[in-house]
Amino acid sequence: MEALANKKEVSMIPKLRFKEFEGKSQSYKKHSFVDVFTFSTGKNIKQNEASPLFETPCVRYGELYHMYNEVIYEVINRTDLDKADLRLSNGDEILLPSAGEDPLDIGSASALPFKNVAIGRTINILRPLSKDKYFQNYAAYYINFRLRKKISTLAKGSSISNVYNSDLKKLEIVLPTLPEQQKIASFLTSVDGKIQQLTRKKTLLEQYKKGVMQKLFAQEIRFKPARPSGGDDEGKDYPDWEGKKLGEVAIFSKGKGISKGEISEDGNLECIRYGELYTKYRETIDVVSSRTSLLSKGLTLSEKDDVIIPTSGETQLDIATASCVLREGIALGGDLNVIRSDNDGVFLAYYMNSHLKYDIARLSQGISVVHLYSSQLKTLKMEIPSLPEQQKIAAYLNSLDQKIETVNHQITQTQAFKKGLLQGMFV
Repeated sequence: MEALANKKEVSMIPKLRFKEFEGKSQSYKKHSFVDVFTFSTGKNIKQNEASPLFETPCVRYGELYHMYNEVIYEVINRTDLDKADLRLSNGDEILLPSAGEDPLDIGSASALPFKNVAIGRTINILRPLSKDKYFQNYAAYYINFRLRKKISTLAKGSSISNVYNSDLKKLEIVLPTLPEQQKIASFLTSVDGKIQQLTRKKTLLEQYKKGVMQKLFAQEIRFKPARPSGGDDEGKDYPDWEGKKLGEVAIFSKGKGISKGEISEDGNLECIRYGELYTKYRETIDVVSSRTSLLSKGLTLSEKDDVIIPTSGETQLDIATASCVLREGIALGGDLNVIRSDNDGVFLAYYMNSHLKYDIARLSQGISVVHLYSSQLKTLKMEIPSLPEQQKIAAYLNSLDQKIETVNHQITQTQAFKKGLLQGMFV
């Protein structure tokens, strides 16, 4: 019996620990939720009673699995309801939705470290008995990572899943000593801070890119030719942009059908399907994520600098999504308009996605599924600069996208690092 007990105790020791706590096998113990939390629920805040423009910060249940992670660093929404009718936070709460369409949603725990935040209805509120400020974060990380699936199994209901405080009281949490809790929570919070910092940087870059695109294509800002070492051309501007219809500067074709069943990881041919334009790619496509086992014969293969745009989609804005294919020989699937011209393809993709996006959206037809035909695209009016200016604009915008992609890669790496920490630190 003693050997069995020791085996059970060792199994509660995580694989990853800070050096100063290694070898302390007695430090991890199981605790019932009722021994470490008190329980309550939020009060009703309807959708039309919440807006970022109102006064009192608030959290509604759906926001817990759409907007927030394990720790709420900034409260996004606000309410104008009388404070006397609200459940206001003390700043030591852990919030879990008590309802959701997906059972996994209701295991989304978030620590709320701010006072006087209104907590909406359909939220289970766990308030730690421990007054240590790190315990709140530690418990939120633990619940979100180790107990989320367990909580989903407690859900009741069919179309909407529900979990109540009475269900949560049945759960257990594994806790190390307070110093180790503090160390874990502090370190994970610092990793979250890095993710937040990178996410803000990405958002700012995307906003800057959007603003620059608007100004470039409205000709509010212009590039100038590189100054030569001397000569009569020094300091001259690029020629004025010429008004054209897209049909006057490009030829059009269509892709050939590649069904979902014809996509294979081991396929011999890279391919692009129409739905990927608004889910996977930006204005340029170099690295392709899909392959097909079909032979190239009979398919539409890309030429370098082809611009592709969907011929169908669920929404008008989905369909107004253009990308330039940077390499030849990629199979272009059905429901793709293929545009070829002597202009810079990268420039055209950026121009269409920024300056022509809503014009393209208005051309599309349909209700449940919208369609866009080459005959409609040919009528688009546009202002076209000289090829050297096109290339300068394309190169600059592409450099911004590369910066955005670099930051996005850093976010992905940091999130993967955090996931590895959670897997190693919690039992």
